[in-house]
Amino acid sequence: MPRANGGWFDPVPAYRIATLRVCLAVVTLVFHVPKFNGLLDAYTASAFHVAPAFAWIPMPGRGAGLALMGLQHVAAWALFLGWWPRLAAWTLTGAGAYIMALDGEHYSHNAHFHLTLLALVGCAADGVSLRRLVLGADDDARAAAWPERLIRLQLAIVFFFAALDKVLSPHWRMTGAVLTAPGFAAHAMGLAALQRVNQVVLGAVPGVLSLATIATELALAAGFALPALAALAIVLSVGFMTYLEFMVRPGVFTWDVLITLLLLSPAADRGWRVVHAARGLRPLLARLDWMRRLQWVVPILPSSRSTRTVEPAKASGGLHLVSPRGRVFCGLAAVCALPAALPGPLLVGLVLARFGGGFLAARGLGRWDDLPFLALGAYLACRLIVTARAAAGRRDSSPSDGCAHANAGQILDPSRGRR
Repeated sequence: MPRANGGWFDPVPAYRIATLRVCLAVVTLVFHVPKFNGLLDAYTASAFHVAPAFAWIPMPGRGAGLALMGLQHVAAWALFLGWWPRLAAWTLTGAGAYIMALDGEHYSHNAHFHLTLLALVGCAADGVSLRRLVLGADDDARAAAWPERLIRLQLAIVFFFAALDKVLSPHWRMTGAVLTAPGFAAHAMGLAALQRVNQVVLGAVPGVLSLATIATELALAAGFALPALAALAIVLSVGFMTYLEFMVRPGVFTWDVLITLLLLSPAADRGWRVVHAARGLRPLLARLDWMRRLQWVVPILPSSRSTRTVEPAKASGGLHLVSPRGRVFCGLAAVCALPAALPGPLLVGLVLARFGGGFLAARGLGRWDDLPFLALGAYLACRLIVTARAAAGRRDSSPSDGCAHANAGQILDPSRGRR
């Protein structure tokens, strides 16, 4: 395996950047391409145009605009499927930059960040198509490390300049005027109450929260720039981005930032051991293991009669995982641990739920854009149930799900049953 702190041109697992590319393509398809195409459609449908950012930029007619809109869809699907991904990424980068340059009002920092990620993906040569990523036949494929390094560095740059912009803005600092302005995300019943609480808090201490936002962004910039702080940056950015998306304003940096965390999270190649899974569950998990974190092993129980052990399959009757640090998860606890082992498909599912729900909500079919927030609530509820069961098991001095017995004296043989 490549060294954790190797050079910029050292080989790294190609499926890491390939997983990022797939997730980035999904966000491009459901959010950025519709956004850019909407801007281009409005621009070409109008007879009035402001001067472009540069005088030499040609202004498109209606036919050219429709062709560019179609080209963006084709390029986004090609990026998703892994067909000529570098050409597709650069096509999307150029098209987006051109549309933003047509009119200064079209420019946005989050779109610029997205286009930068597309350009960096266009520099990578992972060579892993979506089909090969899902089938898991490219464990040994390698790509140069420098696109990954640049993406991590770009995250640090984004948060540093976001904090610097707020320090220099009279609407931030101690005033916090931006935080009390209207235009916050609306929610359905239940979540709307949480939003009202959020607005009350923002209105009560806007200056304090403004300074807290600046401090958070500076901390994220340092965390992304320094590998030693990567774990802190991951946790802090997930919480911060989730708050921005669902409690403040959706559709900013959230999903692009979460996708780039795939490169910061520990690789843990084949570090998660699957000791037991239901017969129909194993093929599904194998197809979702884009980051190559699962290793299928066979438990070998010691022959000593003095050690009482229980076969994992009999102990839990369901999924049985062992983390890279040796923690054992059974049943519902194993389901709660799956997001750490399968982050790529999880992000794709959340993106589709968020923007697919937004598509339905925009057509008056309900507040379906709250789906990811509700999924997060369900996940937290499962975690609370697991914690309560563990606490009850400790009080009773007996395991509640059989994991402790299954782990006692158990030897996991990675040489048997590996996928």
